[in-house]
Amino acid sequence: MSTIVNLPSLTGFTSPCLTAVLTAKNQADFDSAFDVLFAPHVDVTYNGEHLSRDDYRAQLFSQSSATFEEKVASISIKDQLEVGGQMSGLVGLFYTSIVDYKWLILGAHAESKITSTFNAVIKDIAQPPPGYTGQFFEPRRVVTVNQITSNEVVDVTIPAASIGPNSPGVTVKPGGPIQLGPAKTNA
Repeated sequence: MSTIVNLPSLTGFTSPCLTAVLTAKNQADFDSAFDVLFAPHVDVTYNGEHLSRDDYRAQLFSQSSATFEEKVASISIKDQLEVGGQMSGLVGLFYTSIVDYKWLILGAHAESKITSTFNAVIKDIAQPPPGYTGQFFEPRRVVTVNQITSNEVVDVTIPAASIGPNSPGVTVKPGGPIQLGPAKTNA
């Protein structure tokens, strides 16, 4: 007796898989999520340049939570569109990712904001590995991707309440801005 499995829509497949790639906590999780989403011979255009699968993997890895420098990446998919059938078609995602780095600037984690459009062609190409006995196998993979990404550093703002005229190393000129100077931190 066979069981009918209702597959998620194309965006229902792509969105969580891309999120899993970018929020992976270690190299093994990243590699696994990447291989579930992308075909072995994916055609990649990234910011107008053709990349190999390995170069694209390295590019996405550098934006993920799995890198040494990053503490966490949070993904927010702003909009999505799909055209095609259940097993193959086109998917467009527009997302932002806020990346918190482990490094501190003025006591706050350094951040960058990645804004991206991710346009993919998805096809039913994958075969279960020999001896596979699981109940569900996802046969769809991204075979072509065209991604445009911008990366901007998020400015760190010092709360105004934390700097006053009596703060160590602060100079106040009448009618002028507050200037921060070197201050002794050892009492």
